[in-house]
Amino acid sequence: MKARDFSPLARRRSSLGAARFLAVLIFLGAGVAALGGLLDRDSRFGAAVAGQAAYAQNLWGQTISLDGQGLYRRDSRSAAIQERAQDLVTLVFALPLLGLALVASRKGSLASRLLLGGALGYFLYCYGMMALGTAYNEFFLLYVGLLALSIPAFCLALASVDLEALAGLAEGRYPRRAVATLCLLVGGFLGLNWLGGIVLPSLLSGQAPKGLDSYSTLFVQAMDLGILVPSAFLSAWWLLRRDPRGYLLGTVLVVKGAAEGLAVAAMGLSMLREGIAESLGLVLGFLALALGALGLGILVMARLWPGREAGTIKEQL
Repeated sequence: MKARDFSPLARRRSSLGAARFLAVLIFLGAGVAALGGLLDRDSRFGAAVAGQAAYAQNLWGQTISLDGQGLYRRDSRSAAIQERAQDLVTLVFALPLLGLALVASRKGSLASRLLLGGALGYFLYCYGMMALGTAYNEFFLLYVGLLALSIPAFCLALASVDLEALAGLAEGRYPRRAVATLCLLVGGFLGLNWLGGIVLPSLLSGQAPKGLDSYSTLFVQAMDLGILVPSAFLSAWWLLRRDPRGYLLGTVLVVKGAAEGLAVAAMGLSMLREGIAESLGLVLGFLALALGALGLGILVMARLWPGREAGTIKEQL
C-alpha cells in the first residue's frame, strides 16, 4: 500500500482542496440566507398583521419597536434594516467575491489563496453575527451551519498558504506601509468609537449603552474589540517588521474589511434613509475605510497575481 504524503506541500494542497469544497457549500447556503432575508417581507407577527406597530421592552426597560415583517419580524426595526442591508451586500458583492476566489484558486496561486481567505473571513464574521445576534427565526440552523462551515474553511484557507513563498513573492511589490496604515486606522477607528463613544460613557454613567436596542449586551462591539481590533494592530506590527505573517493576515483583513465595511456603510445609510438615529460621520468613516480597503485589495491582488512575477520568484504550492 502506498504511503500517504504528509509533506508540507501535500498538506497545503489538501487544505486548499478542503477549503474550496467548504466554500462551495457556504456559497450556496449564504445565497439562500441572503435571498430569504430580502424577499420574505410578509407581515405575520401579532399586532403588525393588523397594521399596527409591535413593541417590546429590553432588559433596561427601554421600549423597542419591532420590525414585524418576514424573517426579521422579531428583530427591532433598526436591526432588521441593518440585516437586510447586510443581505444585499452579501448578494451583490460578497458572493461574487467568493465565486471569483473559488474560480481563481483552482490553479492554487498564492494570490488566489489570500483572496479566498479574505472572502471566507467575511462569511465567518457575517454568519457568526447572524447566529448570535439575529432574533430566533426559521433560518437559525442555516446561520449556525454557515458559521460551522466558515470556521474550518477559513482556517484551512490560511493553512494552505506557504509563508516563505509569500514573503518572497511580496518582497518589493507588496504595499506594506499602506496596508499597515489601513490596519492601524481600522483598529483605532473601531477602538475609539466603540470604547469612547459607547462602552465607557455607559460604564461611567450607569446608563444603558447607546445602540443597545433589543439586545442584552453589545455583541457587535465585543466581536470587534475582542477580535478585529487586536488582529488589525497585530497585522500592522508584523507588516512594519516585514514578518511574512503580516502579508497573510493583513491581506485577509483588507479583503474581509472591504466587504464588511461596505455592509456596515450600507446599514448606516439605510438607517439614515429610514429616519432612524445614526451618526453620519460614523457612516462616512466606515465607507471611507471600506473604499480604502477595496482599493488596497485590488492593488495587492494586481501585484501578486500570477503573471506579475518578474520570473525570479516561483510560488511553492
